[in-house]
Amino acid sequence: MKHFVIKAGGYSNVGFCIKDLYNRMDEERRKDIFNGDAEGALGFLAAKKDADDMFFYKYHVDNEGRLARLFWADSKSRVDFSVFGDVLVFDTTYKTNKYRKPLVVLAGVNNHLNSTIFGCALLSDERIETYEWVLSTFVEAMKGRKPVAVMTDGDSAMRRAIKNLLPDACHRLCSWHLHRNARSNIHCEEFNNRLYDLMARKFSTLEFEDRWARLVNECGVVENEWVKKLYRRRRLWAEAYLRGHFFAGMRSTQRCEKMNAFLNEYLNEKMRLYEFIRSFDLAIAWLRHTESKAVHTSENTKPVLTTILPELEGSTAEVFTRNVFFMVRKHLNRQGLLISEGWSEDGGSRTYYYSKYGGHEISWRVVYDRSMEKLICSCMKFESKGIPCAHMFRVMVVEGMNRIPEACISKRWTKGVYSTNNGMKAFVADEQLTQMARYGTLKSSCNSMCYYASYMDDAFNDLQQMFDKHSVDLKEKWIESGYGGDGFAMDSRVMNDRSRRTFGLLDPRVSRCKGDHKHAESKKKRKCGHCRYYRKCIRSYKQFVN
Repeated sequence: MKHFVIKAGGYSNVGFCIKDLYNRMDEERRKDIFNGDAEGALGFLAAKKDADDMFFYKYHVDNEGRLARLFWADSKSRVDFSVFGDVLVFDTTYKTNKYRKPLVVLAGVNNHLNSTIFGCALLSDERIETYEWVLSTFVEAMKGRKPVAVMTDGDSAMRRAIKNLLPDACHRLCSWHLHRNARSNIHCEEFNNRLYDLMARKFSTLEFEDRWARLVNECGVVENEWVKKLYRRRRLWAEAYLRGHFFAGMRSTQRCEKMNAFLNEYLNEKMRLYEFIRSFDLAIAWLRHTESKAVHTSENTKPVLTTILPELEGSTAEVFTRNVFFMVRKHLNRQGLLISEGWSEDGGSRTYYYSKYGGHEISWRVVYDRSMEKLICSCMKFESKGIPCAHMFRVMVVEGMNRIPEACISKRWTKGVYSTNNGMKAFVADEQLTQMARYGTLKSSCNSMCYYASYMDDAFNDLQQMFDKHSVDLKEKWIESGYGGDGFAMDSRVMNDRSRRTFGLLDPRVSRCKGDHKHAESKKKRKCGHCRYYRKCIRSYKQFVN
């Protein structure tokens, strides 16, 4: 309302009140869902499919003909999965819509270390069969490609579904959720602190088993059922067993938790399905806008080189995106802290042995194959995170390398990862980022013109008329060019086509799910009208009898 007041020059010039504005918004909302909420939501997705050939959606109907499950993924999500789909984070959030349907977010991490969404689903329950439907639909949307690794919060139904549908994927449980559960089940601070070390530190399997045995004995939890169950699942959370499996540097689902917090700024528990999907589209558009800033920084600026190895540091800056480069540079700096413990040569390969300054009890072994310029380190950081470790950089320095070898570069962290992908249409991402860059440039160019025109009445009116005229002309060209399907600004032809479609569905019922604790309804206790306590006093009883 304040925007209209400022634009009109006062409340008296607006011509309507805040109630009229809300009534108009409600009227437009009712038009969008006049056939039903589920019909409106599916119609919106169908219209996006018409505007984007790579858009994918699928739904499931229950026995009553009501919408039970819904999955969707746009072209950018499918392209991103074809490039960054080696690791999948599977998380569920609640209180995002009127029907209390849990929202499943299938996400990952891109080459800028930013979160990227591969797909979303609204479910009616959290049974094994439901999660299996989500995973099978997800694999179908991604043309049969499956992730190499999956990370979840430990939900048993989710874990069973992953085991059935993604048997070859390495499954990891979120360390944050495990540590939180440990604190609620085991009230021993020493146990919880030492458990976190067992989760994170890179012990050998033998050392892990020895430390675990000493931990449970010293803390007196040998017979604790929760501890026994945790130990049986050690291959899902202990770094000793997960080392060497690629998880893009993630040990918890906190990336999804942060994304859920961001989505909650756009979503709320009073939203209908149609409103939910449109608001979700807006949120995703903003996430991708922030990605375009990272792309611009990586491709159009150069970092300041700070190490004493400018050639080696410069070669990493040329290859990796900016955020990944900063992470790699930390390991380049740490190579100076290593102490050589000797080396040996066997045929065409040379093996180097290193220990850390002040910590000779831990040593690492780096094998360098000169013919292939390939380095393999016993710490397995490259296999786990996809970046070269300090031990590898130390060998590069000893061997006199000025550039990082190709074998030490993981393509998923590079600037040109989209150009090397030969899966789906990678140009979709570039086209979207180009549009955002043009929009930002034009908006900046108009600032000074608008500033000067705001001081003069005639200039203000002339500029306003020019904006109105060109906006109408450009909108017509925009519609004719077929750009009207970006989720939050669809053209009138698509909207009218959406309104005419019918799917023969009823609106879903309100769901009751495991994680939606705050919606557990309890009957409100009534207080006594005399004493204001919950139990009736003697005066109320006598009044009732009389």
